[in-house]
Amino acid sequence: MINKVTRSFTRAAFAATIAFAASSPSFATELVKVKMAEVVRSQFYIPMYVALSKGFVKNEGLDVELISANGGDRVGALILAGQADFGLAGPEVPIYIYNGESADKPLIFCALTATDGLFLVSRQKIDKFEWSMLNGKKIIGWRPGSTPQLYLEYVLKQHGVDATTVKDIVTNIGMPARDGAWVGGNGDFAIFNEPNFTKLEKAGQAHLVASIGKEVGRADYTLFFAKKSWLEKNPEVAQKWTNAIAKGQAYTKTASAEDIAEAIAPYFPGLSKEDNVAVVNRYRTVGVPIWATSTLPDEGGLAKAQEIMVIGGVLPADKKVPFDRLVVTTFSAKAEKAAANQ
Repeated sequence: MINKVTRSFTRAAFAATIAFAASSPSFATELVKVKMAEVVRSQFYIPMYVALSKGFVKNEGLDVELISANGGDRVGALILAGQADFGLAGPEVPIYIYNGESADKPLIFCALTATDGLFLVSRQKIDKFEWSMLNGKKIIGWRPGSTPQLYLEYVLKQHGVDATTVKDIVTNIGMPARDGAWVGGNGDFAIFNEPNFTKLEKAGQAHLVASIGKEVGRADYTLFFAKKSWLEKNPEVAQKWTNAIAKGQAYTKTASAEDIAEAIAPYFPGLSKEDNVAVVNRYRTVGVPIWATSTLPDEGGLAKAQEIMVIGGVLPADKKVPFDRLVVTTFSAKAEKAAANQ
C-alpha cells in the first residue's frame, strides 16, 4: 500500500516538475538568432522598431541583431559577405547587385516605406519657398547613386532647378559628419533624415522647406532583401520576419503618437519622448503615406524607383530589373492574409 502511494506521489511530482519546467523560459523553444543590417538608425523605419519593441518579432520566434551599416552600399556588402542574413536598404542596392557579377542574386521580400522620408531644409527661415531659390546655392546631398541623392536630384529636375546647381550638389560628406558640416556653416540648403532634422530644428539651426517624399509620391524607398540562396534555406525566418513587420505596420497605423514614441524609445536613447512624438506627427502630416501600409512591395512604386535611377544616370534603361525577377511576393501574401484574419 505504501509503495503504491509512494509511486503515485512520485509520478505526480514528476508531472508537476515537467509542467513547471515547460513553462519556464529555459525550457521554452530557443529563439532563432539572425542578423539584419539596416541602412541607418532612423524613425523613418518606425514600423520595424515597433515590431521589435512590442514583441512581435520575439513572438514569431526570432532574436534579431540589428547592425546599423550607415550606408546602403555597406548593407549590400554585408549581405554579399555573409555578415548579415538580410538587409534593409533602398531598392537601388539589390538592383545594383542584381546587375553585377554575383551569381547569387538578391530578392526583395518585404516592404517597409512607401516613399522618401527625408526633408529639404534651409539655413534661414523662408516664409514662402520657391524652388528657384535653390539656383546657384550650395546644397548638401547624399552619397552619389544612393536613394536619397537620386530622389533629391529627381525632384529638383522636376521643379526646373538649373542643371549646374544639381550637378554641384555636395555628395562627399560622410553620413556621420553631415550634422557637423551643416552646423559648421557648410551649405545653404540640405536634405536630412530623422532624428537629425528634429535635433537641428530644435536647436534653431535648420528650417523645413519641403518633404522630398511628398514631391515624389509613391516610389518604394526601403525594403528588406536577401540573397536568393539564403531565402531558399531560411524561408521560415523570412516569413516570421514579414509577419512581424505586418503587425508593426498595423500598430503604427492606429496607435497614438505618444504610444509609438514610447515603443521606439529604446532605439533612440538620445531623444526625449517629445522629440519622438514630434517626428511621428511630422511623418503623419507630410501629405502622402511615408510608411508602407502593406508588406507587399508595390510594382508601380518599384517601377518609379527604377525610372528615377534611369533619370539619375545610374541605371541604363535596358538594365531595369523586371518586378517578378526582383521581388518574391510569397511571404508578404501570407503575412497579409494572416493579418486580415486576426
